[in-house]
Amino acid sequence: MDGGFITGFQGFAEAEATHHPALAGPLGRLVDALESVESVDRNPGPTLPVVDEHLDAALGASTGLAGELLREVAHKVGWARPYPEHVGEPDMDALRASFAYAPIVGARDDGPAPLWASDDVFAGIVLQGPDVIYPSHVHKAAELYWVASGTARWQRGDEWTSHGPGALFFHDTGVRHATVTGHEPTLLLFAWVSDPASVPVIIRH
Repeated sequence: MDGGFITGFQGFAEAEATHHPALAGPLGRLVDALESVESVDRNPGPTLPVVDEHLDAALGASTGLAGELLREVAHKVGWARPYPEHVGEPDMDALRASFAYAPIVGARDDGPAPLWASDDVFAGIVLQGPDVIYPSHVHKAAELYWVASGTARWQRGDEWTSHGPGALFFHDTGVRHATVTGHEPTLLLFAWVSDPASVPVIIRH
């Protein structure tokens, strides 16, 4: 598979480290991890109703380098719903119905296969539909998020803020965070740059 995306992602992360020197550490880990990924021979993976309904519009509205990178791969990836262990819980069923993620780089596990294999980083796409609450959660992974399109309210720790395209977030290990979309979908590029196999935990209090 063409490695142009990987080269572009590395260059993007290096440029972001210049613009956000406080995040030079996690961005540098991302650049280093992308050096050793291996292309996976695969066919386009499964899709989901939220993807069929919102992906093309979200891609069309995406801006900046994050948007360019996502347009390069968004129709080649396979999509999955998160949190199967929470099926039957009303708020999590609502999230799962209107939220999807797709691995671009990561481990070859039971979910959709990534486009490139790596044991050191998990990077991919998130599509969160309109008027959807992703509840507060934590994970061991240190996480970078870029907003390609859509404006949402974001929780980090005890603080809530509103951000749209071009925003970059960093959630360090154990930092509580959540996302609430408005009347438009939000399309995100993410990377877990430590503990890529960690499991998110929903916070109920």
